[in-house]
Amino acid sequence: MRVFASVLLLLPLSSGLPAAEKPRLENQGLRLEVDPSDASAHLLDKRTGAEWNLGAPRLVMKDKTTAPVRLSGAVTVRGGTLSYRTDKGMQFQFKLAANPSAVDYSFDQPAADVAEVLLLDKSLTIEPGADNYFAIPNRLGILLPVEGDKPYTRRFPAYSGSGYSMAMFGTVKNGSALLAAWEDPYTVPSADYTVAPQRRLSMTLSLSRSARTVRLEPLGRGGYVEVSKAYRPIAREHGYLKTLAEKMREKPDVARFFGAADFKPRVFMRDVPNTRYNRTDKERLNISFTFEESADLAEHFAKDLGIDRALFVLSGWINGSYDNKHPDILPAAPEIGGDQALIAASRRVHALGKGWVFGLHDNYQDFYKDAPSWNEDYIMKNPDGSLHAGGVWAGGLAYLICSRK
Repeated sequence: MRVFASVLLLLPLSSGLPAAEKPRLENQGLRLEVDPSDASAHLLDKRTGAEWNLGAPRLVMKDKTTAPVRLSGAVTVRGGTLSYRTDKGMQFQFKLAANPSAVDYSFDQPAADVAEVLLLDKSLTIEPGADNYFAIPNRLGILLPVEGDKPYTRRFPAYSGSGYSMAMFGTVKNGSALLAAWEDPYTVPSADYTVAPQRRLSMTLSLSRSARTVRLEPLGRGGYVEVSKAYRPIAREHGYLKTLAEKMREKPDVARFFGAADFKPRVFMRDVPNTRYNRTDKERLNISFTFEESADLAEHFAKDLGIDRALFVLSGWINGSYDNKHPDILPAAPEIGGDQALIAASRRVHALGKGWVFGLHDNYQDFYKDAPSWNEDYIMKNPDGSLHAGGVWAGGLAYLICSRK
C-alpha cells in the first residue's frame, strides 16, 4: 500500500513552544494530531470537518490494574510516520496511508508486565442524534445508537455469537463516517455507554497477545452503507469477499435463495441428563416430526398455503439428534425413520418445484466424547495441554475440533 504525507513538523517535547503547535501528520483527506503532554490524539476528516477523539492509549497490567501511557522523550515525525516511546520502552506509531486515505495506529512489543493495550480507550465518542451510532458486523448487523436510561459496557469478541463476524466496526457522527479495521483476532472492541452527566457512547479497542495495529479510515459523508463499502476492498485483499453475483456465476442455484421463506423444523431432540436443558437424572427424548411428517409439513406449506419459494432445512436429523454425538452424524436418526425415510423426504420436497430447496443442519466444530470416532488428537489444546472445551449443549459438554487437523 503506497504511503505518503505532507509532514508539517518534527517536534520534540518542549514547554517553550506554543500549545497549539502539536505534532501532526496530514494529507489531502485527513489530519492527525498528538498532544505530547498525555499522548491523546485527534483525527480530522477534511471532507466534512468531523473531529474524532482517539484519546490516549491505556495499559492493562497482568495484575489487572490499569495504567496510563507516559511519554519518554520526544514525539517525532519522519516521512509519513509519527511515533513516541513510553517510560516502559514501548513505541506507539501512527502511519499515513493513501488510496484510501487512512492512518495505521500501532505499537511494538509490549512490556513484560503488560497483558493488553487499550489502543482506543473510551474513544470516538458520540452523543445523541439521528445520525450518530456505531455499526457492528454481527449477523445482519447491529446499530448502537446513543440512547437508553441505563449505562452499559458491551464487548464484541472475535468471531463468536455475540461478537464481530468481520474484523471491523464503523462509527457515524453527525452524518460523517469512519471505518476501524484490523486483522488479528485478539482485537476486541467494547462499546461504553454513559448517562451522566450526559448520554455518550464511546468505543474501547483492546489488543492482546499478537494484536498490534488498527486502521482508522475517515470516509466523509456517509453511514453504515459507506462503512460496508469501504471494508469491501480490505475483505477482498485478504480473500474474504465473495459476492452473491460471483457465487451465482459458479453455482446458478444460489439464485433460488432470493425471496425464499426460511423454514427450519427441529425434528428430534435428545437431552442428556444433568445439563441446563435437562436437570433430571434421566435421558429425555422429544420427537417433533418424523422424516415422513417433515415432508408432509413442506407439502402443506406449498400446496395449502401457496408458498412457492422456500428453504426447508431439518435440524436434529443426525444420529443421536440435535447437538449430539458430533461429528458422527450418520446414519440418520432411526427414531424418526432412518436413512431411507430421509431420502424419501428429500425427494418429496424437491418435487414441490424449483423454488424449494432442501437442506440439512450440521455442525463442523463440536466433538462429543460419546461420538464413536472420539479422539483427543483432533481436539484443540489449551496452553497447558488440556482439552479446549466448547459449550454445554443438549448432548452435554462439547470440545472444539482443531480445524488444521
